[in-house]
Amino acid sequence: MSPKRILIYRLGSLGDTVMALPAFHKIRQAYPDADITLLTNSPVANKAAPLASVLGEGYFFNRVLAYPVGTRNPAVLLGLVKQIRGLKIDTVVNLAGVRILKTLFKTKLTVFRDWLFFKAAGVKNTIGFPSVLADFELSVDKTTGDLEWEAKRLARRIQVLGHIALDDDSYWDLKFSNEEIKTAGEKLAPLAAGRPFIAASTGTKSQVNDWEEHNWLNLLKRLSPLLPGWQLVMVGGPDEFDQATRCIETWGGVGLNLCGQTSPRVSGVILKQAKVFIGHDSGPMHLAAAGGTPCAAVFSARHFPRQWYPRGNFNKIIYHKTDCAGCELDVCVVQQKKCILSVTTDEVIGAVMEILDPEKLNNINA
Repeated sequence: MSPKRILIYRLGSLGDTVMALPAFHKIRQAYPDADITLLTNSPVANKAAPLASVLGEGYFFNRVLAYPVGTRNPAVLLGLVKQIRGLKIDTVVNLAGVRILKTLFKTKLTVFRDWLFFKAAGVKNTIGFPSVLADFELSVDKTTGDLEWEAKRLARRIQVLGHIALDDDSYWDLKFSNEEIKTAGEKLAPLAAGRPFIAASTGTKSQVNDWEEHNWLNLLKRLSPLLPGWQLVMVGGPDEFDQATRCIETWGGVGLNLCGQTSPRVSGVILKQAKVFIGHDSGPMHLAAAGGTPCAAVFSARHFPRQWYPRGNFNKIIYHKTDCAGCELDVCVVQQKKCILSVTTDEVIGAVMEILDPEKLNNINA
């Protein structure tokens, strides 16, 4: 008998959610009539969008339970156990990332503790809990020679539900509503009809991933003459509005500042209509890629290559693998961000122009 009441355990924000999209689709495909509860951190730290606000309502889940990340309060955890018991959850699908600790034993112990928690909540069946060595550590993908891609790791963990074709667009569909599509159209109304636009975002949650404003301004100043008649749309959070304004002023042509003006999902509809997205390793980058928009992405070497790359075969990733790669730092002081700040404007311009293809540009600009 198929499970009727499922709980999906996934923490994170915008980028983490997009990487898990194929897994969310597979769960709904496997259990089309199930009542699904999403257990996630809400609100997430800093300015990141909560996972539930990225997935939308009505398709991927029926309700949300807030997971108290980092709490040691027994009363809070007991309250969560009671909520799960009250929902009569029969199956948990674990999409959480593994917290890799100093020793393999401690990592496995943490996973076992999570499993015991759900068992204490009366859950009979569990899917997606780490079971092989590759689940408990950062593993090299034999196909690429780089770290295993996050979307592939999740697909492997829940392969009992069936194969996930990660190159199939349908697995990256955010199921935008008609209202969200209409709102996006209204937001884009000030642009000149029929003229293409570039989307960009200078925001990032981590200081180490920030390419810095002077580089962005230099990029846009030099890129604008290469794309006569093209328009620029800036997306991001409200705290990025002023910087986005300066970017549009530097662009010099038609521009639209939507920072803080749209929800993550409406931004996703907008990004889907752009010819190219330029930005950091960030949530908006993953959102653009999910919609099929190729990305020119400026990466730090905070992570090793490929683990958090955007989906799609037409992206251009600018990544400099320095001797300190894989540091996992949020703030880089000692090395002064030498990885990302060694990325040149010429490299990013080259990536954008290669994506857009000069021959096609001649037809568009004519």
